[in-house]
Amino acid sequence: MTREKRELLNKLQELEAEAKELLKADDANTEKIESVTKEIRDVKAKLEALDELEREVDLGRMRQYEDKVDGVKAFFKALRREPLTDVEAALLTTGTDGESYLIPEDVKTKINELRRQYKSARPLIGSYPTTTLTGTLVFEDISTVTELTNFTDDNTELPASNNPKFTTVNYTVKAYGAILPVSRALLQNETGGLLDYLGRWFNKKAIRTENKKIFETLKLNKTPKELTGFKALKKSLTVDIDPALESEIVIVTNQDGFAYLDDETDTTGRPILQPDPTKPTQKLFMGYPVVIFSNAELPNVVDANGTRAPIFYGALNEGAIFVNRDVYEFSSSEHAGFTKNQIFLRIIEYFDVVQADKDAYVYGELKLS
Repeated sequence: MTREKRELLNKLQELEAEAKELLKADDANTEKIESVTKEIRDVKAKLEALDELEREVDLGRMRQYEDKVDGVKAFFKALRREPLTDVEAALLTTGTDGESYLIPEDVKTKINELRRQYKSARPLIGSYPTTTLTGTLVFEDISTVTELTNFTDDNTELPASNNPKFTTVNYTVKAYGAILPVSRALLQNETGGLLDYLGRWFNKKAIRTENKKIFETLKLNKTPKELTGFKALKKSLTVDIDPALESEIVIVTNQDGFAYLDDETDTTGRPILQPDPTKPTQKLFMGYPVVIFSNAELPNVVDANGTRAPIFYGALNEGAIFVNRDVYEFSSSEHAGFTKNQIFLRIIEYFDVVQADKDAYVYGELKLS
């Protein structure tokens, strides 16, 4: 890390700490908050520019070798723990512990393509890319948004009531990974479908983990709203969600919750879930898309009061944020699998899920009967 980047990161931490203290004050100085927030944005912009410059330098260095270096071949050489050329080592970029590597872009692209085969909750919530392990997100609560001020008169001042009210959320990116034993014989053949298998194996585990963290985060600080029948859900959508968020509303439930709603009809005998004319496999409730996840990922709530299906509805993209470091790190070891002629592969991804505007959505429990 360059001295300039290290100094900017230190300054960013100091500014974020200052912003937190300012926001805690009962008589918050909005001008100072705006000034510090602007400084934070400026420092982050400089960091992003430095990162982009570093990436361009690395790309420029690698373009002269792109006819000679194949990311997939370099990836498999590293897995087999074979010596890498200087160019291959530069392509993979040594990882954090000196024994790991960052997955090259063409292999990473393949893994991301295979993700589309599985049901991910990530598109339902907000997204924030980061290059740091810790940081702070600042957002404006929807309930505090005010109208614009008429500045027709040059002497008009912004009223205090129109000053934005910001909320800060801290994130800490964590490492999530898994280990897979791979036959040495299979590892020798880079075109034998191993890459596809690795991608499917990792994605199934990664998406299940991400979904679990997303649903856990969406339940934070929420008292479940008891819903008895689809009419209660309909009323809650009308009175509990800010109409300003109407275009962002989505409904998420499990298999049992969806089956319950799918069986219901209105007074004319028409099903309450209607097909989306633009997406044949999508169902709508009051015009809002209904997204279904398995009972394994969203289990029912069962107690003395009966069985209830979990259901989230509202602007989930405002309610939670997926903080993504957007790197896959891998390493291999032959020690554990020595007696079986295997190599053990470890793949790690880095992310966090944080709650943002908890008033933008509702967590309910739909009574099943």
